[in-house]
Amino acid sequence: VVDEDQGPVAKTFIKLLAEHADVVPVTREEAERVVRDENKAAAAIVFPEHLSKGYLQGKTTEILLLTDPARSTDLEQVKVMLLLMDKRAAALADPLAEDRLSLKEISLTGNRYAVSAFEQTVPGYSLMFTLLAVIFGTSMGLHDERVWGTLPRLLIAPGGFTWKVAGKLLVRFVVGVVQLLALLVFGHFAFGLSLGPSPLALVLLVAAIILPVVGLGMLAAGLAGTREQTLPIGLAFVLAFSCLGGLWWPPWVTPLWMQKVSSVVFTTWAMQGMNDLMLRNRGLEALPLTTTVLLVNGIGLTALGLALFRMRHSAR
Repeated sequence: VVDEDQGPVAKTFIKLLAEHADVVPVTREEAERVVRDENKAAAAIVFPEHLSKGYLQGKTTEILLLTDPARSTDLEQVKVMLLLMDKRAAALADPLAEDRLSLKEISLTGNRYAVSAFEQTVPGYSLMFTLLAVIFGTSMGLHDERVWGTLPRLLIAPGGFTWKVAGKLLVRFVVGVVQLLALLVFGHFAFGLSLGPSPLALVLLVAAIILPVVGLGMLAAGLAGTREQTLPIGLAFVLAFSCLGGLWWPPWVTPLWMQKVSSVVFTTWAMQGMNDLMLRNRGLEALPLTTTVLLVNGIGLTALGLALFRMRHSAR
């Protein structure tokens, strides 16, 4: 809450809001940073200067709502709290007449004030289907080649074990990038999903997302001793990373402990990157931090999986 009025009416409104939520007083600059730049809050309520004076004189007064429409669920809760404030004020014999108080919403993260249900769910489910295909394709493919004898034959040929496996992972990476892009493009034409202002930013983000997905498939192959074991391990990875990463629901609607865990899961960063491009209408400037985290996760997961697979199935 930003209290630029510092008058009795604004203080009363803040007191009424505190009955339904923890009120955090901030400046206008802090509010814009938290909502627009850090995306830690769905909205900030601003009580402008001279609110009390105008309200007590019977003039129409605006309350500003600085919003991040990408967090539509939380944003609706904020609007409900403002409605409850209205009702509570009326119960205190200080009714807020419609012509004396109005709400003005200002989006800080683009020129949109609402997002559709498809824009919330299509990116998440597209990423989940890609997780399924790439993780199982990578882990099962490596074990199939080991059972068929293809991998041992390749080990006889010149070249190191790591480079040969890396080549196979590169194919899975390309397939994963094409699959995720195809699903998002289908969502664009079928459900009106926004793909953001920059096609280059979308391609770069998708490539950064697929790298840790392939690494997760390599890790599943390294943990599994047989092809059959890749099924429960891979499925556990898909379900865990989908649940914690916000692929099924926004992470901020989950319990606090789950939000803390999800902050270190790469799928959370993947969804944040897609939301920045598709819902917040950002471009290349939104990628550096997100893609760096995804690349670090991808390299770490791939290296760990490769080391485990090498110990199990390679003598050199």
